[in-house]
Amino acid sequence: MQIHWLDALFGQIVLSRSPRYFSDGWGPLSERDALLEPQRTPAVLHDLVIGRAVREGQTLVQEGRFKSPAASELMPSVCHAARFQLVLPAGAGARPPVCLLLAASGDEGFGRRRSLADGLALHGIGALLLENPYYGARRPPGQRSVAVRTVIDLLLMFRAAAVESLALLQWLRARGHDYLGISGFSMGGSLAAYTAALHPEPLAVIPVAAAHAIAPIFEEGVLSDMADWRALGSEGGASPAIRRQLCDVLAPASITALPPPPALHGAILLAAQEDGFVPPSSTQRLAEHWQGAEVRHLPGGHVSVALTQRNAIIRAVCDAFTRLAPVRPSKASLRDPAFRP
Repeated sequence: MQIHWLDALFGQIVLSRSPRYFSDGWGPLSERDALLEPQRTPAVLHDLVIGRAVREGQTLVQEGRFKSPAASELMPSVCHAARFQLVLPAGAGARPPVCLLLAASGDEGFGRRRSLADGLALHGIGALLLENPYYGARRPPGQRSVAVRTVIDLLLMFRAAAVESLALLQWLRARGHDYLGISGFSMGGSLAAYTAALHPEPLAVIPVAAAHAIAPIFEEGVLSDMADWRALGSEGGASPAIRRQLCDVLAPASITALPPPPALHGAILLAAQEDGFVPPSSTQRLAEHWQGAEVRHLPGGHVSVALTQRNAIIRAVCDAFTRLAPVRPSKASLRDPAFRP
C-alpha cells in the first residue's frame, strides 16, 4: 500500500502527542451491546431552539441547540447539550436543499466545515454543521484533548452523533426541505454512511475518505498505534491479543452490519488513492456492500485530500443531490436557478 508522505508525517506528529486515545482504559464494557442497538426511528426534537439568521457573505447563518436524544447517564452531562450551525444560501428561497456535514476526528467547532458549507451555498445547497459530543463546547471536563478517554466513550460519541443526525434530518424535512443529504470526512464520512443506512428515505450520501467501520483504523495504517495500549492492559506496546480485543469491541459499529440505504444511485464514495489512515480494504468493503453507489478516487492521501480536494467534494455533493430528483418529488425542482450544480 502506497502512503502519501503527508499522511506519514501527520501520523508521526499525532503519535508524538499525549494523551492518546483511551487513556482511562475500556470503560463499562457491559454497556456496549445496548449502545450499538440501531435506532431506526428518529427522535422528535421538541426542545430545539434556533436563533435569528445573520447574513455572512453569500449565506444566512443560524445557531441552534437542542437536548441530545442520545443523552444518558453514561454520557457526561456537558455532552447532552447539542449545538449546530445552519448555513443557507442567501437568495435561494426559504427551503433549499440541505446537506448535513459531520465532523472528522478532532474537528471541534464549525470552522473547518464552514469552507465547504460556503462553497455549497454558491451552488444553492445549504449545510447543517453538527458539533460532535466530546468535542468543542461538548468536551467533558478532564478530557485534555480530542482523544476520548475510554473505548466506551468512542462508541457513545459514534452512537450519539448518528442519533442526533437522524433527528436533525427529520427536523429539516418537517421544516420543508425536500432534498436532504449527508456527508463528512474521515470519521465524519463513516458516520454519514452509518446514519444514511439507518435513515428510511432517500438521501444524497457522500462519504469522503471513510472507513466501513471504526475498528480498521486501529488495525493498520499510520494511526493504528494511537491507542494507549498500556491503559488497555498491554505492557510494552500493542500486543496482538489486546489489539484484537479492541477491534472486537468496536466491530459492531460497522456500516456493513446494516442494510444499504435506499436509492444508492444517490451515493458517491470518495476515496484517497494514497490514504495512509483508512486501509484501502476498508473502503473496498464499503463499496462492495453498497452495490450501485459510485466510487470516485481522488489523487493524494488522507491529509492532502482534506487540504486540496474541496472542489471535487463540492462537485460530488452537487452530483449526488441532482440524482435525487427522480426519486424524491418536490414542489421545488433541483433545476431551479437556486440549484446550480
